[in-house]
Amino acid sequence: MSEEATEVKTYSEEEYVGVKSKLDEFRSNNVKLMKDMEALTSKFEGIDVEAYNDMKSKQEAMKEKKLIDAGKIDELLAEKTKQMREVHNVELEKTNQVNASLQDQLAKLVIDNAVRDSAVKAGVVETGMDDILLRSKSVFSLQDGKAVPTDAQGNTIFGHGTSEPMSVNEWVKSQMDIAPHLFKASSGSGSKHNARPNGVAKQNLTAIQKLEQGFAK
Repeated sequence: MSEEATEVKTYSEEEYVGVKSKLDEFRSNNVKLMKDMEALTSKFEGIDVEAYNDMKSKQEAMKEKKLIDAGKIDELLAEKTKQMREVHNVELEKTNQVNASLQDQLAKLVIDNAVRDSAVKAGVVETGMDDILLRSKSVFSLQDGKAVPTDAQGNTIFGHGTSEPMSVNEWVKSQMDIAPHLFKASSGSGSKHNARPNGVAKQNLTAIQKLEQGFAK
């Protein structure tokens, strides 16, 4: 029984550093989250939250009554304003976090769709699509609604012969030189993927292969 050859996915040093950096960041965030949860659980262990909130409400009511009885209305209003501002700031922070998360999800969706569309047009094989998408995550970010590529140092990668950022389409095509195994073999005579295999002599090629290689006489 013959064994199927396993494709080896290759990455450039720059791509490897980018992907490793994101994985390290993800792992670090998870560790921090676990520690924060453990600290929070330990802090409130054995505390009746409902009873605490009830007691806090009663203390606030007593404090307000004392200020009213003492005629300190301005002080009471200032305290209420401060509390409302604090609540507003907390809610605003939550809203900003949700917006940031949605923006991040939108950026990933826009970039993934653009890379997938260009990859299909460039002839990326179905089994190589995830690889191309993974490579793109360490390169592209959404800026002003456009997918812009940057290197490991954060510098913009420009297109060939232009001062504009490299397009997704050009970047996908550039992967042919880096990872040709991700692309379908072309039947065109000038295709890199249709070159004569190493070790095959010219005289051993079929007539069709000679025509394809431009050797027919």
